[in-house]
Amino acid sequence: MSAPPRHAPRAAPRPALPRADIVSASDLVRHFGLWQERAARTPVYVLFRGRPRLVLTSIEVMEALLAPHLPDRAMPMPDAGALLDLIRDMVIVADADLRVIAASKTARAFFGGSVALGAAVDALVAAPARGALRRALAQVQANGVAQALDLPSPRSADRSLQVTIEPHHRGVALRIEDASCRKSDELS
Repeated sequence: MSAPPRHAPRAAPRPALPRADIVSASDLVRHFGLWQERAARTPVYVLFRGRPRLVLTSIEVMEALLAPHLPDRAMPMPDAGALLDLIRDMVIVADADLRVIAASKTARAFFGGSVALGAAVDALVAAPARGALRRALAQVQANGVAQALDLPSPRSADRSLQVTIEPHHRGVALRIEDASCRKSDELS
């Protein structure tokens, strides 16, 4: 008795691709300008050994496809300020350009217009201390490692602020304490 013939399982058929949007890898190389223009309007499937292997598409389509999967590309929440208002600490969040995108109610009360949306973060401190703050901000952005520093308060020359800078997405988050108040609390 002979064994029944064995059949390899068939792969599910692929949906037919529109012929105008399919190109072989060699033809893509030879006529890249033409296919680049087509890919700006609709995705182009690139064949490798007769099978679709890659897709050439516009950057807008690619970013839209990747957006849900890239947490550091996430836009700041529009109500981040409201969320920060729930805490008592002075907290300021800045984007990659070191511009304020959110500030807690406590920070707004202390710094006033210095923490308005779009304001430069280094404007939080008096002019002589801005260089030190800028260097610390740049180091945190570059290294992704938090830093703490003491800076003079913009309100009074005899007071100081302890500023803790943390990396936050591409920007930074600053937690600020009036170090003078903390020292007087420790002495009592």
